[in-house]
Amino acid sequence: MRLRPPDWPLPRPDAIHHIVEDFLTDWTAPNAHILPLRRFLENCLSTDLRNFFAESCFLFAFTRQKLPPSCQQGYLRMQGLVGSQELRHHAVQAGLLQDYT
Repeated sequence: MRLRPPDWPLPRPDAIHHIVEDFLTDWTAPNAHILPLRRFLENCLSTDLRNFFAESCFLFAFTRQKLPPSCQQGYLRMQGLVGSQELRHHAVQAGLLQDYT
């Protein structure tokens, strides 16, 4: 930017993400801030930024040409979400995993 002439206009952005800037804003609110920001970044990067269980990453490895970053960085390096019976039950109820019991 320092090398540009003083009257040089900024380029028009391809996408814009608006957020509320307030002193009382809860920046950790999943539906108000995290989800819209994640979807905006996913659209800009053309990738899926969600975290997946090892079973889902295993299925993706056989059915897709490009794995989500969480599978590339976690599952393929022998790191993943630490599961528990309660977490697995919640994932089955949410439709994220199949119930094999």
